[in-house]
Amino acid sequence: MAELQLLVDDVVVKSFPLDKTIVSIGRAQGNDIIIDDDSVSAEHARIELIPNDLLDGFIDIFIADLGSTNGTFVNDQQIKRHQLENSDYIRIAWTDFKIISDEGAKLAKTSVILR
Repeated sequence: MAELQLLVDDVVVKSFPLDKTIVSIGRAQGNDIIIDDDSVSAEHARIELIPNDLLDGFIDIFIADLGSTNGTFVNDQQIKRHQLENSDYIRIAWTDFKIISDEGAKLAKTSVILR
C-alpha cells in the first residue's frame, strides 16, 4: 500500500496510508490529511488512486492541485495534475511530503513487452 510521509527537515514525522481512491489534503477539518498552516488552502489538493489500464492489480497515483493560493509542487516543479512515482517529493504550500509506493518494486521484478 502506498503512503504519504510528512517530512520535517527531511525526517519522517508522520505517515498517512493512501487507503482510499481519493485522499483530500488541506487546512479545513473535512480533509483526509489536515495541514494546520495558514499558507495551505482550505481544500488544497487531492491524491487519486486509479487502477492501471494495462497492468492488472497495479494502481496509478496522481496528485491534483485544486486551485490553491500557494501551489502544489512535485520534485520542485509546480503542477496542476501529475502522476506520482515512488520517492517523489511533494510540497503543499510550505509543507513537505514524500510518496512511498511498493508498486515500483513490483514492476522491477516484472518484464513487460508491449507491441
